[in-house]
Amino acid sequence: MGENEERKKPLPVGQSFFDRVIEDGAYYVDKTLFIKALLDRNATVTLLTRPRRFGKTLNQTMLKCFFEDTAPLNGKDTRALFNGLKIEDAGDRYLGHQGKYPVIFLSLKVEQRGV
Repeated sequence: MGENEERKKPLPVGQSFFDRVIEDGAYYVDKTLFIKALLDRNATVTLLTRPRRFGKTLNQTMLKCFFEDTAPLNGKDTRALFNGLKIEDAGDRYLGHQGKYPVIFLSLKVEQRGV
């Protein structure tokens, strides 16, 4: 096995949950600056529309992991999921929102196991 082959990350085929992608060490295109754009927009409501298979659930679960106050639920601190990602460089103004809010996440997606 060559040096490059050993460093290859797995592709998250069929994986739609941000925390699982990061925890599994899978390849992830960093879209965390979407959090910054969302906060800068300061909109009351944001509608995320994209065609099928364009990462809607992955982005929504990323937002959930960033904003959700997980301490009352299970004590799992999701801050570590964002280590080394672009949102860390955005500054304290944005990181101050991390883990501060109750989040309701609803998905009508049927998760496929073993894909």
